[in-house]
Amino acid sequence: MSTVQPVRVSFGVLRNNRRLLVFPLLSGAAFALASGGAAVPTLLRDRAEPWPSTSDAVSLGVGYLLSGFVLTLCSAAMICAVDAVLRGEPARIGVHCRRALRHWRRLLAWSLLSTTVLLLVRQLERIPFVGWMMDELFGAGWTVATYLALPAMMIDGLGVVEGTRRSARMARETFSRRVYGSLWIALPLVLSVLLGFVAFMLGVESNDVAPAAAGGLVAVLLLVGALLVGATVSGIFRTVLYRDASTAA
Repeated sequence: MSTVQPVRVSFGVLRNNRRLLVFPLLSGAAFALASGGAAVPTLLRDRAEPWPSTSDAVSLGVGYLLSGFVLTLCSAAMICAVDAVLRGEPARIGVHCRRALRHWRRLLAWSLLSTTVLLLVRQLERIPFVGWMMDELFGAGWTVATYLALPAMMIDGLGVVEGTRRSARMARETFSRRVYGSLWIALPLVLSVLLGFVAFMLGVESNDVAPAAAGGLVAVLLLVGALLVGATVSGIFRTVLYRDASTAA
């Protein structure tokens, strides 16, 4: 498959299956609930105790893991739905959410591994002078190497270790297509920001509250719509890219 083809396929899948937009909405709502549930008790304790306690650190760690697990679960459900669509089956939201839930142990293990690695990478910032650079390099390397790990686990039923290995092996051969796809997927977001900024500035230049508020509303709607479409296409693209790479291997 050419560099352009996965991007075209991804936008085509979304155009014909708009219910896939539900997955990023579910992910955002579940993430907000998980993060809020972990953060609120900590904030309440902070008012009574000015210094962070061990329980605060544990709560934040659990909250971080829970948030990661929720995002992983939603991503896994979307991968299942896209895989079904590419096989000619309908994208049933409930069916694919239940399919992802059946693999909750594997997804929890992946969330734990990913969270641990990212937390360890963040500790590199403490190294004088070059810490921030090492943090960025190792973080980017981990992201690139594991980009296709979740599709490998959900589509081919691989475990966490084998899925990570397969993703790392595919990283080099899919890198150019991933960069190209990321640029095209980001284009609607860039255009929406520019159009929203123009709309807002036109409203402000009118020196009237109503046009300024309307321009701000248009800017917000454009940004939210672009983020929703971008998140959905990104999930589709990752699944398409993995299927293409695994077929060619």
